[in-house]
Amino acid sequence: MSAVQITGCSGAGKTTIAAVLGRRGLASIDADDDPLLARSVDRSGTVAEEPAEPDFAWLTRHSWAWNPARLDELIRAAAPATLYVCGGADNELELADRFTHVFLLEIDEPTMLARIDARQDNDWGRIGDTREYLRRRLPEIQDRLRAFGAIPIDARQPLGRVVDAILTHTLASPAEPVSQAISPAVPPDPRNGRPSGTQRARKGRWAS
Repeated sequence: MSAVQITGCSGAGKTTIAAVLGRRGLASIDADDDPLLARSVDRSGTVAEEPAEPDFAWLTRHSWAWNPARLDELIRAAAPATLYVCGGADNELELADRFTHVFLLEIDEPTMLARIDARQDNDWGRIGDTREYLRRRLPEIQDRLRAFGAIPIDARQPLGRVVDAILTHTLASPAEPVSQAISPAVPPDPRNGRPSGTQRARKGRWAS
């Protein structure tokens, strides 16, 4: 079994890349589309419903977390194919040993905001305090992933180039869990940027 993670902040292109990989015949998922995998939780780990207009107080009390058991189930189900998991979560670094590669889709703030404004199926970044939240978290999220050792990809490039850059690594490298290849330079931050906790068409903080 093997898996690859493609992560990045909201608007980085994760959802779109999942679709492209699928069209190329690869096993891929948009992590935010699986409510058993990705969900908003409070500090006790209890699944929580996001308010219609989340403010900073709510955002700081909740996180977007992946269910480790569900992630393992999805990876096993895709075997013997490599599963491309497109998405991010607050606890993603704790689960990095599931992946042979972790890619960071890097974008700048103007690109992120322009993509958020242009998307039609996700209002995260336009409601409550979410826009300012994303602006504040973008550099922190990217710096943390770079320090961990994620492979940076300039996601401002044309989509085809971004996908080709990812596949150049994954289709030419032997499978080796990330935890064996690199060691975190900083401890996992439990307060990373993440998508909305609601289980509906709108995704959220981590959504592309």
